[in-house]
Amino acid sequence: MSIYKTDQARQDILALYDKKLASLNIDYQEIDIPTNFGKTRVVKTGNPDGKTIVLFHGFNAGSPITIDPIKEMTNDHLVYCVDTVGQTTKSEGKPLSIKDNSFGVWADEVLEGLGLDQVTCCGISYGGFILQKLIAHKPNRVAKCIFLVPAGLVNGDFLPSMKKLSFPLLKFMLFKKEKDFKSFIDAFVPADDEHMIALQRVMMYGTKLNTKIPPLLKETDVAHFTNPVYLIVAENDIFFPYKPAIERAKKVYKNLQETHILKNSKHIPHKATFPELQVKLREWI
Repeated sequence: MSIYKTDQARQDILALYDKKLASLNIDYQEIDIPTNFGKTRVVKTGNPDGKTIVLFHGFNAGSPITIDPIKEMTNDHLVYCVDTVGQTTKSEGKPLSIKDNSFGVWADEVLEGLGLDQVTCCGISYGGFILQKLIAHKPNRVAKCIFLVPAGLVNGDFLPSMKKLSFPLLKFMLFKKEKDFKSFIDAFVPADDEHMIALQRVMMYGTKLNTKIPPLLKETDVAHFTNPVYLIVAENDIFFPYKPAIERAKKVYKNLQETHILKNSKHIPHKATFPELQVKLREWI
């Protein structure tokens, strides 16, 4: 079953994908990896002689959005960004279950298909949940584990989440009013991020929204993972509040090396924080 309500919605989203990728002004290669869960698109870019990092993007975000904050790093790093199957990307397949380890098996198959035996991985938001599933399934596949505002560690506080996310989203789904759309995305999207706002609009009108929150990580899931872990959180993250996220990460990951807080940042970082993100990633990679 398609996640798109209409073929036009699919075309509109993929057009936004292509427009964003072209706007990055980088050399890249699009690779399709066959998996048991569907064909997976990977965008490869950067310096083939540089250190390698694999990116797992946020929910429905896709590779172009994910590469944008670190595109300057492609001068001296090799970057692979993986389009998640079953989401609004160029990968195919049905949405995977969040209740089992399908995401971990799928991510492992992708890295195997890319010939990456042990590599530094970065999971952003929902991609953090995917990365947790990968290290639970195949810990030796990940040399270093970097989480950026990750799902799966903590959930948002009930009352702020209801006020800023759930109520506006419910009102929008019922009445389709623009003010409710703007109220919802203002909680996590920078006001001047025109591409993300356009993408969110098409998704909310043209896709079957999956609002299921990934389950929280159990200590036993990753107790066997002994390689370095790093964490970046956002001060104003409505989805995953930064203080509880740091405390939970310290408890779950005995090998947590460092945490970094993006000040005055929503869940989706503002472009002003991009140089800051790059500095930390370069240090950790």
